[in-house]
Amino acid sequence: MTKHQQILTFIEDLAIGSKVSVRFIAKELDVSEGTAYRAIKEAESKGFVRSIPKVGTIRIEGVKERQIEDLTLREVSQIAEGIVICGFQHLDRSPNKFLIAAMEVASMGRYLEGDALCIVGNRRDAQIFALEHNASLLITGGQEPDEEVVALARQKELVIIQSPYDTFAVTSMINRALYDRLIQKELILVEDIMVKDVSFLKANMTVEDWRALSQSTDHSRFPVVEEDMTLVGIVTAVDVAGADVKTLIKDVMNVNPFMVGRDDPVTHISRIMVWEGWEIAVVADQGKLIGIVSLQDVIEAYQQVQKQPQFGETVDNLVLSGFRYVDDAEHLTIEGEITNSMVNDYGSASCGVLVTVMNMAGYIGLRKKYRLDAITENFTLYQLQPIAVGTEIKVTAKLLLVAKKHCNIEVEVTVDNVVVAKGLMTARIGDKKLVSKEPSKE
Repeated sequence: MTKHQQILTFIEDLAIGSKVSVRFIAKELDVSEGTAYRAIKEAESKGFVRSIPKVGTIRIEGVKERQIEDLTLREVSQIAEGIVICGFQHLDRSPNKFLIAAMEVASMGRYLEGDALCIVGNRRDAQIFALEHNASLLITGGQEPDEEVVALARQKELVIIQSPYDTFAVTSMINRALYDRLIQKELILVEDIMVKDVSFLKANMTVEDWRALSQSTDHSRFPVVEEDMTLVGIVTAVDVAGADVKTLIKDVMNVNPFMVGRDDPVTHISRIMVWEGWEIAVVADQGKLIGIVSLQDVIEAYQQVQKQPQFGETVDNLVLSGFRYVDDAEHLTIEGEITNSMVNDYGSASCGVLVTVMNMAGYIGLRKKYRLDAITENFTLYQLQPIAVGTEIKVTAKLLLVAKKHCNIEVEVTVDNVVVAKGLMTARIGDKKLVSKEPSKE
């Protein structure tokens, strides 16, 4: 933590009404008066303190913006203009998920979880099913729940809210409230969906050990580690096919597995897995095996959270969501359409969007051929023609030079085989998974 942040924290912890001065802060925290003055000014802009003529600077109670997880059932009731049927004492709970019960009861189980809020009409079976799974109810259309439903909710200490509006109107009202107060969307990370209880093989084991593990787990892909759990490769059924049972795993394994970090966004690694044909990704921390993620895990994660408004995507993934990989191209090629969200004020593709798409094409091209990670150092764009909205473009990445520590990639954008933009990307090659976060020394 820097000295500036320490001062802000100190001011925030002061009792309401306390006097704050440059000399007081400088003496208490042993900082210069200039540093204290700048921190007090920022605290004033954030609403922690207020300067009052002839009185001085006073610590005040600021109004804090609230995160989405602070949206309570009480506020949901107010947003939907609802009546609370039961569970008044539990209205300060915050739902962690919203679900519309627009499906057969048998299909609801996979989506329901504790502390969720189920938006449902007059379907008694769905109401009881949701309550049995510890989800509170928001009943739409002004429908009255019967006594059995209310009794079950009271028994399980859950909330039932009745709204006069239809399901679509209620959902729209809640979504608008969520977006209005949303400060920062959460990204779904690898850590959220990875399997931590991993079956693995050691490098000095044999193909016979692989067969025994495969039979006991019904899996065919296993990470390979050293004695200290350092990841060294991955072995699949294709690798051991035709090998003698006494062959060592280290002699047949793939030494370049698709390795990701626990903090990588799922949207990013899923795109790489699809484009590069990976069925499994190995999660490592400082080179040590900590979990695995399969393509199926990623798909199931999207089914669960893609409609939850508190979960978002990075700008890169939003831009690339409409692009697809071209299999039969000589060089790495992706294609997609320029949509309304990608254009500038003049109706043509913005430079930022073009650079994003071209940079990602170069990154994927490097990964697909050499299994390398890279950090872009420089990108030069030459836009030859404007690209109108609705235009289908092809983006091709050609590897010009791949050295030990850097690479040069030429990226070309074409429309109907006519070049409309070119770029030259210079990147530094490195393994970001092995970079640790060092604590601040200040």
